[in-house]
Amino acid sequence: MDIAKETVTECYVRVVNRDGETRTCHVVRFPCTIGRVKERDLVIEDPSVSSLHASLSVNAEGQLCLEDLGSTNGIYHHYVQVPQLVITQREEVVLGQVTLVIALTEAGLEATPSVIEMARKAMPTPQSEMSAAATTASAMASPPAPTAKEETTSKSHKILKFNELSIPSNPLDGSPAATISRLVGSGRGGIVCPHCWHRFAVDEFLFIARHQSLVGDPVLGPEAPIRFMPSRFTPEGNALDAAGMSCPDMACPRCHLRIPQAASEMPPLFLSIVGAPASGKSYFLTSMTWALRSVLPRNFAIAFTDTDAVNNQILNDFEETLYLHLDPNEIVGLRKTELQGELYNQVLIDNMLVNLPKPFMFTMMPAEHHPRYQEVKAGMSRTLVLYDNAGEHFEPGMDQADNPTTQHLLHSDTIFFLYDPTKDVRFRRRISGSQDPQMEPTARVQRQEIILTEMINRIKKYSGMKSGGKSARTLLLLVSKYDVWKDLLDMELPESPWQWNSACNTCALDVDLIKNVSFAVRQLLEDVCPEVVATAESFAGEVLYLPNSALGHSPEKQEDSGMIGIRPKDIRPFWVSVPMLYFLYEGGFIPSIPEESRVRHPEAAVSCKLSGDVYFVTLPGRPMPVQVPVFFAGYQLRLPGTDLWFTVPPVKTAPNMAET
Repeated sequence: MDIAKETVTECYVRVVNRDGETRTCHVVRFPCTIGRVKERDLVIEDPSVSSLHASLSVNAEGQLCLEDLGSTNGIYHHYVQVPQLVITQREEVVLGQVTLVIALTEAGLEATPSVIEMARKAMPTPQSEMSAAATTASAMASPPAPTAKEETTSKSHKILKFNELSIPSNPLDGSPAATISRLVGSGRGGIVCPHCWHRFAVDEFLFIARHQSLVGDPVLGPEAPIRFMPSRFTPEGNALDAAGMSCPDMACPRCHLRIPQAASEMPPLFLSIVGAPASGKSYFLTSMTWALRSVLPRNFAIAFTDTDAVNNQILNDFEETLYLHLDPNEIVGLRKTELQGELYNQVLIDNMLVNLPKPFMFTMMPAEHHPRYQEVKAGMSRTLVLYDNAGEHFEPGMDQADNPTTQHLLHSDTIFFLYDPTKDVRFRRRISGSQDPQMEPTARVQRQEIILTEMINRIKKYSGMKSGGKSARTLLLLVSKYDVWKDLLDMELPESPWQWNSACNTCALDVDLIKNVSFAVRQLLEDVCPEVVATAESFAGEVLYLPNSALGHSPEKQEDSGMIGIRPKDIRPFWVSVPMLYFLYEGGFIPSIPEESRVRHPEAAVSCKLSGDVYFVTLPGRPMPVQVPVFFAGYQLRLPGTDLWFTVPPVKTAPNMAET
């Protein structure tokens, strides 16, 4: 049988933990998510495994594919970290400190213990130090053959770790440590350009000329400095241009746009924010980044800083407008995100002018006072890349070859879909007495599930995902402007859904509360706009529904100009950092409240029936069962409008998997 030409319908996974214990699972439906927490299809309860670590899926060619979902410790195959791997018959991989043997047949699982043990010993652990390594200036060209003396000496040199990649260092080559720190990259199959999403090898980096006479780049235009492949370097590791000037800045070989040094060193986490026009995406993004600057270092011992002030200039200006304005009583507002202009880079690619969105980039690293700083500083150091498009870019017909501004969706580790209730006429009918100018009869309303459908169709079109397939990544559906509709939710929410955890000397996220809030918001959406819930859950295997308010207060309309704005003194953001905190929790970057510290409520007697990926839960006094998706399994939930608490059983083997 030619495996590559037939669609895979099942596979077998043997989990070998760090002390040698094994268990075997039979996977019969895809995608199958793999992670540490109980809602994953394949649960691996090991601290080295991220909450959402990887997924097994069937690609467009019908092949079985294992994919890393932005985990902290990655996936290793034959000692090399890989972003994804096609399983043709049988493969052994290492996740954290756990080995997986994946085979298409049960018989294919059998392997000698020595092979598994070798894989575990070769895996870099979270305790590995991130160190700078040395390389030669000729790393960008063909290296000369080593002499016998060099060859003998280099064998005694230790292997230095950089972002969990093993790189032999050779001090005899006389090259600076600075060069390798820029060339190693993310360690996930090379570098991914944050501007055009081109994946390239580290030795393809271009450098940006500094001499004023070296201008006229063929991709960026006649006034842009030339990009070049270097052959000479300074002792500090910077390239020398044709005029002999030191050139530290590097660029993508495809779009020629500058990539900051930190973005080339730390594995990226891509995040896309999607929503209808005027739904408040820029306000949400501004309030979220402003909040994260204080929430992450203060509560979770994670430093959150600008990767590059040039790339983040527009967002920094937005933060100053809302939070650092000189007159707190003056009405201010953010300008609308335009379809073209300063938020986009125009480049010449394949003889075609293309508009690319400017990414906002932030560096996340564990602070030195992190209780496990030495252990986690390599795996937790990441570049967070955020994208904010005009809502019109997500409308049908706007996806064009010369305007691929939303193709970052294909590379995103998670997507925030911003749903604006003030644009839904059904929500507007339920919200009474609001003086918010966004609720005026003349304000625009829009069917937002069309935007969500268009987003899903683009992802499936370009990724090759089958029409009935589901993404293994979590979709976060954020219901904005909570201050306007909070009376509809029937529950009081704390300002900060986290609490101090003395065991780890940082705060821990209250995931149980977040899941319960998500269930309540889902029930509300299913009652008001069920098509939004159906569309979201037809695409993602897990959807998290969260309320938020970027401003926490209704804006005002200026009588003379008609402009809608807000006074800085009235800004009180609510839950703007929670979506990102949950995303970081899933990636294993921040902890959740431990089981023994969670609050439990008396539960009602219920009966549960599992059908596909939904539980039908029959509750006392209700003629119809409540439908609960399996991604709520294991969490104690309250039925909105009642005092009934219940828990659907954890799906450790999931409806698509059985342990053997």
